[in-house]
Amino acid sequence: MTTKPQAMTATERDKPIYKTFGELADHGFSLAPGICVFIASVHTSALVLGMWLYTMAPADWMWAGTLWFIAHFFIGSISTTLYSHRLITHNAVKHVSLPVHLFFNVFAQIFSVQGSVRRWAANHSLHHGVDRHGKKELDPYSATWFPDALRNFLWSHTLTHLYDHPQTEEYQRSHNVKRHPVIMWQDRWYGLLTTFWIFFFPMGVGFALGGFTGLFALAAASMLGTVAVQHNTWTVNSVTHLWGFTDGIKSSASNNYVWLGPLGEGNHHGDHHDFPRDYRNGFGMSGWLLDPTRYAVLLLNALGLVKGLNRASKHEEAEIVALRKLAELGTPGPITREASALRDQLEKTALTLKNEWVEALAHVEKLKKQSKLLQRAEAGRQDLLRDLELAQQAVIKHKEAFYEAVERLRAHGEVYA
Repeated sequence: MTTKPQAMTATERDKPIYKTFGELADHGFSLAPGICVFIASVHTSALVLGMWLYTMAPADWMWAGTLWFIAHFFIGSISTTLYSHRLITHNAVKHVSLPVHLFFNVFAQIFSVQGSVRRWAANHSLHHGVDRHGKKELDPYSATWFPDALRNFLWSHTLTHLYDHPQTEEYQRSHNVKRHPVIMWQDRWYGLLTTFWIFFFPMGVGFALGGFTGLFALAAASMLGTVAVQHNTWTVNSVTHLWGFTDGIKSSASNNYVWLGPLGEGNHHGDHHDFPRDYRNGFGMSGWLLDPTRYAVLLLNALGLVKGLNRASKHEEAEIVALRKLAELGTPGPITREASALRDQLEKTALTLKNEWVEALAHVEKLKKQSKLLQRAEAGRQDLLRDLELAQQAVIKHKEAFYEAVERLRAHGEVYA
């Protein structure tokens, strides 16, 4: 295959759909009064009660509230990144056990206060769908709908959650995909579950242990935890799609190696969009260091609570990395016919070398699988190991040849810039 990589260009990625928020009403959007009141009330309560907790509450209840806040924040955050996002939306594992479904749907995921798992997964599936079909008007929290960064940040970070969106056929299909009985049950009773765990439970525990002082202290912690979890998750929708260091080859997402708040979801976000089924959130060593959620997936797998980890193979990773390298070169300006012909030849050579590198990696992976099957047949396995060593040497050779071709292309672009 020698066709050019079809990366999403900056023009396609950033072309606005609307000029102002006022235009949304003409396209079927309307403010959701109940959600607006709820979010405004929670934020106001967090501010008022939080100030009381840290300025007027007794020291023991200040510390108790702080610990409750930290627990709320962690439970709500890991529930979003681990369960709603990787396990459910992206099927990062082949099997999720019933205890995991029950734990998150009945208890833990409620602390994220971001809608039911079923609704969350439907919206997030639409968000990723843009990478496949390019219809970014379907992305519920797109960071490229408006002509400036401020409007895009406000929309993708908060305002999108205050609106009722048009109920498209695509949303209905996404909503109907997640039909596990426990997820369906939570979707039906989500309002009552939220009322209990976010309001009645902390206030009841606080009142039982410390009267009205305890009630207000843990109510403050619950409101602060709710606000912190929501904005922590929303930064993935806004920050990692507006700012970062390396663009994804197929998407509007950016890798961002700095933002650690969402427990790994804010790092290597372009990697995630390019291969969303991967239980990891990024390729390479820095992905291991900056992705706490992957360790939670590995722990559940070790305990037998989830089975069958999905991940990009080495040759799939190489394909993505290579296409990014080519896309980074961009398109040259006006050049002579001879220079254009030379560039086309260099591009064709680079793509051929890319394919040879990827195919060599796929061959190595095939030999490794065969090696595992022949572990008991020592004679045959020794021959296979020799073939594997030669194949690994070929991978290095093809990789080096591809990178040399990319450098020749880069040098050509600099000469004719």
